[in-house]
Amino acid sequence: MLIVDDDPNEALFLRNAFSGRAGWLDIRHAESGEAALDEIARAIPDLVLLDINMPGMDGYDVLDRIRGGKATQGLPTLMFSSSEREDDIERSYRAHANAYVVKPRSSDGYRQLAENIERFWYETARV
Repeated sequence: MLIVDDDPNEALFLRNAFSGRAGWLDIRHAESGEAALDEIARAIPDLVLLDINMPGMDGYDVLDRIRGGKATQGLPTLMFSSSEREDDIERSYRAHANAYVVKPRSSDGYRQLAENIERFWYETARV
């Protein structure tokens, strides 16, 4: 899994949430859109959690590049944002995000998110 967020705490919260559940999961972190594309070029992850608001290349730009690449166009990509604005959600789906997830506000919320991601994206969905 690749976490793309300019806030390293988000990656830490997610790593901690997954550590008790999915120790088998390789979690990488990119702090910018440009770094994310470099990580994806090195090794395509199973899943991308992509923040919208980042300096430089924002999440929509990264999603556009992912969807435009022949090898990555089907890469499961979840927009992962603190925004609950309808226009951000709608824009994400119009740009072909697989899902839109609002960042949790508590450690319990991160644990629940990790459980939901593992259950759906790694156990239920077939890609």
